[in-house]
Amino acid sequence: MNSRFIIKVDEDLEQIMPRYLEIRHKELVELEEAIKTENFDQIRMLGHKLKGTGAAYGFEELTRLGQLIEDKACAKIMEEVPESTAQIRKYLENVEIEYVPMD
Repeated sequence: MNSRFIIKVDEDLEQIMPRYLEIRHKELVELEEAIKTENFDQIRMLGHKLKGTGAAYGFEELTRLGQLIEDKACAKIMEEVPESTAQIRKYLENVEIEYVPMD
């Protein structure tokens, strides 16, 4: 059973949202590869990007997971990073965007 994540996003972002999500998918693959090699610098950088952009585009969950990943990578602790990355994959694969006017 697939659960969908319905996110309300400012309609002004509709034109750039496909590219934003494309970049997040690309970075997810990079994150998964960095985990395999325990490249903490790369993991930290990718977590930081998620943390920094997620909420700005309406994806608070990406910000939360990015913060966790960045913090763990800074401490060079792999615990929770693979699980959080799997949560990001599930989220990105199941997110539905509803564009709404926001003033």
